[in-house]
Amino acid sequence: MSYRELVFTVVAEIAEPLGDALLELGALSVTIEDDSAGGYDENPLYGEPGLSPEVQAWDRSAVTALFNPEIDASGSTQFIPELLASLKESGFNLAAPQEKIVEEQDWVRLTQSQFAPIQIGKRIWVVPSWHDSPTDPNAICLAVDPGLAFGTGSHPTTHLCLLWLEEHQKLGQLSLLDYGCGSGILAIAAAKLGCNPVVGTDIDPQAMLAARSNAQINNTVIQFVLPNDDAPELAAEMKYDIVMANILANPLQVLAPALVNKICPGGQIVLSGVLARQADEVIATYSQWLKLSIWKESDGWVCLHGVLSKDKQKSTNIHFAASAQKKGVKFALLACFFVLLLVFGEHLSRNSLLATLAPQIDGTSNSFSVTAFSVLQAVDEKICGALGCVNRPVSDFAAWKITSATLSPENAREGLKSGANQSILQVEIQNRLALAVFPPNLEISLTDAEESEITSIRFTPKEWLPIAWQESHLDFLRAGIASGELIKAQLPIQLPQNAAGYRVRVVYP
Repeated sequence: MSYRELVFTVVAEIAEPLGDALLELGALSVTIEDDSAGGYDENPLYGEPGLSPEVQAWDRSAVTALFNPEIDASGSTQFIPELLASLKESGFNLAAPQEKIVEEQDWVRLTQSQFAPIQIGKRIWVVPSWHDSPTDPNAICLAVDPGLAFGTGSHPTTHLCLLWLEEHQKLGQLSLLDYGCGSGILAIAAAKLGCNPVVGTDIDPQAMLAARSNAQINNTVIQFVLPNDDAPELAAEMKYDIVMANILANPLQVLAPALVNKICPGGQIVLSGVLARQADEVIATYSQWLKLSIWKESDGWVCLHGVLSKDKQKSTNIHFAASAQKKGVKFALLACFFVLLLVFGEHLSRNSLLATLAPQIDGTSNSFSVTAFSVLQAVDEKICGALGCVNRPVSDFAAWKITSATLSPENAREGLKSGANQSILQVEIQNRLALAVFPPNLEISLTDAEESEITSIRFTPKEWLPIAWQESHLDFLRAGIASGELIKAQLPIQLPQNAAGYRVRVVYP
């Protein structure tokens, strides 16, 4: 059986949408590659955290679609014109693709043939499971198959780290932390070269599964843990003789304090995943703790190495302690700032704030609200004692409850409808708010027999408050009427001839 392969050359922006459209039109698979791969204008994409390209494609992308003539119409001579017409309807106006016939193969064997055993240094061999191990009795073989996690030994960064381990003979009983372990290949090599204990960590749970499986296949004892597992192997007090991290330049700089803090006094750090042009920047980042230098370079990538002296470890601890102390001082200052902000905010808005939070004293407010307001008042008094406050009474009509209102003529036998009758309005009114409130106006609306308003009469506080009460509360316009105070007033009213009813309410100007 043979397959029909079509290759479209497109700009980066439409590469992925085109791939999706081809899959919807029956393609078995779609791949996107750099159309200039292997040429002088090849444009590599790096997926470094924080620097990932917005479009996962190249300026000139080759979109390859594979079709099976046995299950679709791809063997027809009209297939490509019909495919181009369908793509045009989807918004892709494309030239005719390049095409070739792909014969049926043993794809598993073809894939495996791309991964031959790799020799690193004099002794280390990375051997996929489908290959025989080398016959050299001194060979240290790492059985690692290509899988979900990074690390097969073929990439220059992994190669450099393995070479560093191979060339350092005195690894017996040295502890090692493989930070960003991926497939676990570096941790496995370290364990086989004598390091003990060996710990690997990675943020990817899939990497943990792959690393544990590879460690078991290689008969090595390695502890692989996720950073968020609260594992004792990653506790702050746990230090290692060797810290190895094969990641990328940007995360290596971000993780610098954490990585340095895992090194024993006199311990070593080995960093890879750094391009040669990025080396100076990474070295500068670590310079406040230790001196890094380029150990080796391969295909544009470098391996950096440094040693943390005992004196540096002390200064590092002091640095971390100072940093923690600075953070503590900063937090305390921020806390003080917010407290002061709350104090001045309360001071400036105390009149409206207190009125909003004040409960009612008639039992309708719950005990928690009453207690909380009492505490707030106590705090307010302390603040006012220190800063000085301007007490302005609250204007809140909801604070008032008219407990009774009776309109009766001076001569009760003549009734309300007597035009010449002078009447008396007797009102009992109480401040129910747990706060002094500015006295309101009283408004009396007189209605006829059909309850239509005839007229309204408004009394100011000085007009309706009893004279005797005013004389005993000379500053009532400033201090307001105290919480819970009940006032009884008698107000003379001249009734219209057709008055048949009345309503009393409180209003503020």
